Amino acid sequence: MVERRGAQFLESARADEDPLYAAYALVLVTGLRKGEALGLTWEDVDLDAGELTIGRQLQRLRGQLLHRDTKTQASDATLPLPDICLTALKLRSDQRNETEAAAGNAWHENDLVFTTRYGTPIEPRNLQRSWQARCDRAKVRPITVHDARRACATLLADLDVHPRVAMQVLRHARFSVTMEIYTQVSSKATRDALSGSAILSAADTPVGQAGQR
Repeated sequence: MVERRGAQFLESARADEDPLYAAYALVLVTGLRKGEALGLTWEDVDLDAGELTIGRQLQRLRGQLLHRDTKTQASDATLPLPDICLTALKLRSDQRNETEAAAGNAWHENDLVFTTRYGTPIEPRNLQRSWQARCDRAKVRPITVHDARRACATLLADLDVHPRVAMQVLRHARFSVTMEIYTQVSSKATRDALSGSAILSAADTPVGQAGQR
């Protein structure tokens, strides 16, 4: 089951205090694209309101790493943050402060949520490598970041979320893209795919107790 693998993946990242834990959670639970996750700034995150604004992405084009607007207006959105993502981003904020202090004068100041240990942007291909390494560490079957976004769409369909709502969450430019995924979902989809004891419940389990449930 995709949701069980996702929960195992996230539990592993959280237990190891992986600096990309929040990025993984955002991709799996809200369907962020790789470049959107890496392009997030703290200005885009409202921890008090529990909201996330998506409008920029980090991409390497023609040899340059660019922080640019998302590709379409449909890609721009303000999304409510599920508890697991909100908790992960709060942890990330604490981690960033610690990382900046450890780097000292070597720190490169910017507002990006996810950076290297010296504050520089993370290469998109390096996020993919870290993702695959986390799959190995968590002992789950490898899945690409792009496939994880599709899995998020499948989970929304499993939950019987209306296709128009899913289109807004996933920020598809065309309704046909959303419906293509929905028509591939089994008719025996169940609501506990995401809301039962799967990905979201991972946020409520203290580190070290995952195997005691």
